[in-house]
Amino acid sequence: MAQDNAYHLTEGLWISAVAPDRVPLTPLPGGGGGSGFGGWGLSEGRPRGTGGPNRNLAREISARRVFDEERQFNEQHYAAQYAPLLSNLANKISAERAQIFHQANALTGNAFAKRSAEQHQLTTFINATRKEYLSVLPDALSFYGAVWFYKRSDSLMTRIYDPGVFTQRDEAFSKEFERRVDKSIDGAYQLHLKAITIQSMSDGFAELAATVDQAEQSAPEFDLAKAIERRTLQLQEERRICFECLPNFLQNQLVQATPIEPTLNLTATLSAYKASALSAISALQTNVPAFSSTNPEIVSPLSKPQLEALQHLTDEQRLKRAGPLWAEYHRALALNESVRYLQRFTGVSDNLIQRALEVEQLQEMHAAALKQEAARQEETRQRNEAQRLGMSFISAMPLAASGPLILPIGKATFAITASAYTTLQAATTAAVTQLANASLALSTPLLVGALSLLWPSSLGDSERRYLISIPVADLTPPGGPDLTAMATSAATVDLPYVLSGSENSDQLRLFVEPGGRPVPVRTATFDAARQVYSLALDNPQRILTWTPASAPGLEQGGSAGLPAIPPGTVVYTGSSLNPVIPEPLTHPELDFDHERLIITFPADSGLPPLLVVFKSRRNEPGIVTGNGAPVGERWLGDASSTTGAPIPVHIATLMKGKNFADFNAFRAEFWKTVSNDTAVSSQFTKQNRSRMSKHGLAPMVRKTDRYKSHASYVLHHVVPISEGGAVYDLDNIRVVTPQAHHDIHYGDKP
Repeated sequence: MAQDNAYHLTEGLWISAVAPDRVPLTPLPGGGGGSGFGGWGLSEGRPRGTGGPNRNLAREISARRVFDEERQFNEQHYAAQYAPLLSNLANKISAERAQIFHQANALTGNAFAKRSAEQHQLTTFINATRKEYLSVLPDALSFYGAVWFYKRSDSLMTRIYDPGVFTQRDEAFSKEFERRVDKSIDGAYQLHLKAITIQSMSDGFAELAATVDQAEQSAPEFDLAKAIERRTLQLQEERRICFECLPNFLQNQLVQATPIEPTLNLTATLSAYKASALSAISALQTNVPAFSSTNPEIVSPLSKPQLEALQHLTDEQRLKRAGPLWAEYHRALALNESVRYLQRFTGVSDNLIQRALEVEQLQEMHAAALKQEAARQEETRQRNEAQRLGMSFISAMPLAASGPLILPIGKATFAITASAYTTLQAATTAAVTQLANASLALSTPLLVGALSLLWPSSLGDSERRYLISIPVADLTPPGGPDLTAMATSAATVDLPYVLSGSENSDQLRLFVEPGGRPVPVRTATFDAARQVYSLALDNPQRILTWTPASAPGLEQGGSAGLPAIPPGTVVYTGSSLNPVIPEPLTHPELDFDHERLIITFPADSGLPPLLVVFKSRRNEPGIVTGNGAPVGERWLGDASSTTGAPIPVHIATLMKGKNFADFNAFRAEFWKTVSNDTAVSSQFTKQNRSRMSKHGLAPMVRKTDRYKSHASYVLHHVVPISEGGAVYDLDNIRVVTPQAHHDIHYGDKP
């Protein structure tokens, strides 16, 4: 919405009537004003039709004398009453200005706080005085419709006989006449005092504004936006006060001469009014008439109400509602005083324009700062969004709720058909059934599928992350517990069987194996802003999202093709899922580092609990850290215990700082480093040294330290990777035997 910078009139404007016809009257004696009645007498009598017939002229003249004497008495009375106030007005204004200064100075704070308080108090004082001025104005205008100053008997009688001005008769008329005279004269003097006060007080605005603005800009807590707001509001206040200091007829001329478009800013508006004022000054100066005599009762400088009264007098004389004495002088003085007021207006406008330009400069600086901040925020938003996507697994809920799902991180998906997922689900439930068959006594994981992972070459190792999810119900053996009910009411669930993955190069093998440890339960919540169910995880940070079926564009596709995916999703083509008939898996290296979570959803979602399995962080890149520990002559003497053997200091020194694509690469390099160190390699057999040096394989253990098919030493993480343990921190790694490794993780379980 555009700022209304136009000036608006708040005072009534006297508009003189057309000159009436007159009946000649006999002059009053002692007028001293030439022909007519009274000191500045009319050359013509009252308008026709506004009184009785001419045969009552003698009585009318007597009434005029009474009215004029009443006028003179009241004028002398109020002149004497206000004389002390007028003589002391300058001192009173000075004292009030000093009081404002000292009150502001007594406040706590820096120079800006004090001077801005002074500016505010000065503005408040002027506005309060202006409010008083307007409250007095109706009384001051109640007799003539204009200020009482400079009215003599001719104007008085003309006004009495104006149609509709006085409707009372006899005593009621007399009382109303006296009431209006009193209010008008008293009001005129009050306006005179207040107008001088307002103008004198406002003369200090420019200097004070310079002090305040300088103090503000020098303050350590300078706030550009607040400075713009404060200065703009102050400019609006001062420009209004400056305009209101003009006599009302000049206000009207400026408004009529200056059409203001709503699109103009403050500087342009001020400049437009200034241009109109300068044009008016030029026109007024060329119209100043010559005069031969002066009226000693009306001299410059005149206050605002005095000039309004003088302008009214010149109109009365032009329309012959008042006598012609000193008419040229009155007109010349009114024009010259108008020029003086307009020159003050243009001078104040110059200051306001300069300050408005400074505000515009601040606005440009602020706009540039906002633009820069907006760009920074957008960059941050994009970076955060990229980070969010970089740690987000985004799933379409219908697919995740119906069976197994393998998702890459980010807004992407593998090109796996719905039918392949359906077959994998069947293989999974079949594997659970086989493992649950006690007669088979199977504890070996069953392979259920193999996924060929074809990642884009643009992705780094750390970006090649994925998760596997499956409804918990698919892992429930026949006649087994209601895992869905358990998941919705417990903090952890001891699943009898779990889905796991074993990654080798770009192939992910999926298998079902017996569960061994409780799986934590987490609850996803509905994000109304994004219309998804979401769950944020820490260490490392990840965001899981599931889009409900009702989301646009996520309707299920046919079972043979690719599932429907959201727009903008990147499809990693070339990947393929090959479900297999469940078969026992010879697992060369027990992997206890899968992070597993059971995810539940709000009851009103109708969504089943899911088991989510994350890619082990041992398959992500990292840099070796840690210092190792001193070891004795028999380094692996404690390897058969659950405490394990620490990494020797000198081996740690050789490994520290190296970067590895995954833990398999680290493990191979670790054992090669051991084989090259004579101090520890001498403790191994020739066969084991060959395994380490040629292939980077762990040395074999004694038969008594083996666990089933696992026959070589294991690098065990003290703080499990699934619980945030550092993958490549040598101080978090111990060397243990397969039997000890099983005991650490499963205790006495077979």
